[in-house]
Amino acid sequence: YAIGCFGRVRAQKGTDLFVDAMCRLLPRYPDFTAVIVGQVTPEQMPFANDLKKRIEAANLQSRIVITGELPIEAVQRWYQRLTIYAFTSRNEGFGLTLIEAMAAGSALVAARAGAAELAVEDGVTGVLVPPGDADALAAALEPLMRDVAAATAMGERGRARVLEKFSLDAEAARIGEVYRPLL
Repeated sequence: YAIGCFGRVRAQKGTDLFVDAMCRLLPRYPDFTAVIVGQVTPEQMPFANDLKKRIEAANLQSRIVITGELPIEAVQRWYQRLTIYAFTSRNEGFGLTLIEAMAAGSALVAARAGAAELAVEDGVTGVLVPPGDADALAAALEPLMRDVAAATAMGERGRARVLEKFSLDAEAARIGEVYRPLL
């Protein structure tokens, strides 16, 4: 099984929180591999190197994969491989990775950052946690790692919600609702 965290590798995106949670949880769940997909800019290299040191200290180099930036087709393939997605941003705008992961059918644990509370039905299509809290992140991820069938069912509900509320057709209809009365 795979658990992922996608986006630029930096503190604002909470990549360190994901690594901390994985360092705690992966030793107890040998069937899981963690993947971090995202760009590491030169100014974020010290942050990324610190993450690699934490991963090495936990002896999890083979189970926490940092891919770096990938072409969109490869990112899509990674989404399709995920069982669980962790949206760990400390602060965020809309956060497309959240919707992308839900559209791919991944169970979701999301920090209450940006539009996460609009996209996620807490306990139904995902689990919401406070931003910046690695303990809460790990506590929310563990039941889904323990019960993959429940994670899969949550992912299916999340995908249905995205198709209903966030598809291009749904977005166009909402925009139309705004403009129709004005015209």
